[in-house]
Amino acid sequence: MRDHLNAALADRYAVERELGRGGMATVWLTRDLRHDRSVAIKVLHEELAGAIGVDRFVREIRLTGRLQHPHIVPLLDSGAFTGPNGVTLPWYAMPFIAGESLRARLDRERHLPIEDALRIAEQAAAALHAAHREGIVHRDIKPENLLLVDGHTYVADFGIAKALIETGGERLTNTGIAIGTPAYMSPEQATAEAVDARSDQYSLACVLYEMLAGEPPFTGPTAQAIMARRLTEPARPLRPVRSAVPVVVEAAVLQALERIPADRFPDVSAFAAALRNTRSVSRPGRKSRAMLRAYGVTLVLGVAALAVWVGGHRRGIAPTAPDPQVVALYRTGMQAYDRRTAEGIRDAIRAFRAALERDSSYAPAWAGLGKTYVRAYERQFVFPGVAGDSVLHLAVTAVDRALAIDRRSADVWGTQAVLSRDLDPTDLTPAFRAIRQALALDSKDARAWHYLAISLAESGDMDEALKAWRRSVAVNPSYTQGLAFLALGHYWRRQYDSAALWADSSIAVDPNYLLGRTTVGQVAVELGNVVRGKAAFEAARRLGTDVEVVNTLAGSALAEARGGNAREARRFLQRADSLAMTYRPAPLHTAVFLAQAYAALGDPNHAIAWLRRYTPREDLHFQLHLRCDPPFDPIAREPGFLSLLLVGRGRPTRGC
Repeated sequence: MRDHLNAALADRYAVERELGRGGMATVWLTRDLRHDRSVAIKVLHEELAGAIGVDRFVREIRLTGRLQHPHIVPLLDSGAFTGPNGVTLPWYAMPFIAGESLRARLDRERHLPIEDALRIAEQAAAALHAAHREGIVHRDIKPENLLLVDGHTYVADFGIAKALIETGGERLTNTGIAIGTPAYMSPEQATAEAVDARSDQYSLACVLYEMLAGEPPFTGPTAQAIMARRLTEPARPLRPVRSAVPVVVEAAVLQALERIPADRFPDVSAFAAALRNTRSVSRPGRKSRAMLRAYGVTLVLGVAALAVWVGGHRRGIAPTAPDPQVVALYRTGMQAYDRRTAEGIRDAIRAFRAALERDSSYAPAWAGLGKTYVRAYERQFVFPGVAGDSVLHLAVTAVDRALAIDRRSADVWGTQAVLSRDLDPTDLTPAFRAIRQALALDSKDARAWHYLAISLAESGDMDEALKAWRRSVAVNPSYTQGLAFLALGHYWRRQYDSAALWADSSIAVDPNYLLGRTTVGQVAVELGNVVRGKAAFEAARRLGTDVEVVNTLAGSALAEARGGNAREARRFLQRADSLAMTYRPAPLHTAVFLAQAYAALGDPNHAIAWLRRYTPREDLHFQLHLRCDPPFDPIAREPGFLSLLLVGRGRPTRGC
């Protein structure tokens, strides 16, 4: 990369060394030959550059470069060059600031002096306010983008996120790349809603909170868990963590962290002013007391109404019957959801949204929407205008609405269970809690029994999992997901005749059921019926789109390899590989199925390399596949494969 960059910029810059790399770009220290000064040149990462219109990106950067402010790192120059892999890479130059980032200081000092923290926030706010007046929103305020030199704060990377979004459009979304940093991202940015200057205010408040408290206002084991908390919980007060923080500062920060933009300060300069304004926190005056009394009356009336509603339900008073059209739309959505295809998921979302437009209090539609977003997240299905990282946050919002409307619905609690599994795929405790609640409310809920079964299987109890799957199809013999997973349970146990029976049952109920087709293919391959396996994967490919096409190509490669046709297997793998590389990170099942095809070809290195592309390794569903899938048997003793297994009782375990 350095050689290509030097060759492209030889008449203006001499590249000296790499300074570092972040989520969007690699930074190089260079010498400006015309002006004899040090310049930092940022080169956009290939995966970002490949998803945008480079010429338009450079134009956007040049427009942003007109910003002039004492606390903004100016953009000096920009352009594009051809990188080592033939991709056109945009670059932009800015002065080299020989200080440190706020991140570096926070790594060294977890808590900053209060006066230092306020000064940094105020200077950053001044820079942001100047940009906002020009109609430019930063979109990625975080400690890494605040540079500190001798008591002076500079905001860096102005307009870079804006340029990426405006030039990339849907193509950026299709790469799965989210512009922004989860710990500092506003709720509206996380859920792909319209973003304005108040989003930067929220992010700056997150940064100030971290400078004062030692950590951001919302934390968690994964980016998804962080965003889920941000969308469902208020920010924690500062003073219980650090009592020296002035009351006015705490009040200002918490207001800037309001989830609804309208509840924040009107602009970032008002936020900065409130940090020092002792008049902003005072005892309630006459108007405030009147508002409190009104709020109190409203609260009493609300509680009274709730009591009447609850009492009515306890006395058996039937609630108002839902609109038949709403119910019909809900059923249409669930039928589309059960198809398990990308198109089915899109149809389901349209149906559930249409139902909620007619009746926003219909809890089943909110639960259906939540389930649908969860599946879209798991399968990495793409939606125009919605970043991949936002899908799970949309699920959280939908499930919260469903629970707020009806906490006595087994379906809603079952949906909470599947959501909990994705919020933290390494811990099933919240999922089990929600599943038990669902089954306590309705022991004949087939989906809840399935959720219990898959969670038991992931926990290592396949005996109880098979019992739960049998219960799911006993209460609903036409429940295709229960039938297919009952087949998979026997498949994982190497009981292939039973697996074939249940897989065939799933497609007998619904010949267009994609999971049923792929399960038939997997079982047929293990039974040695390669012809049927190939036919099943071909049928599944005709039913699928997006990532499902990649997975079925990998299935066809597995079948060809098992049939001794290595050349044809590699042809399928070449197609699957090239398509799969567009998904970052690798989807769980894509990594698994491609690895299995390589294992069948006797290529453990490529198999393990694909498995390593999936994170987190501790994901219990990923571990279920590693532990139980028969196609991994040829590489089960490979050190690289064993290193991926979670350790149980002092040694790696495999088997179901």
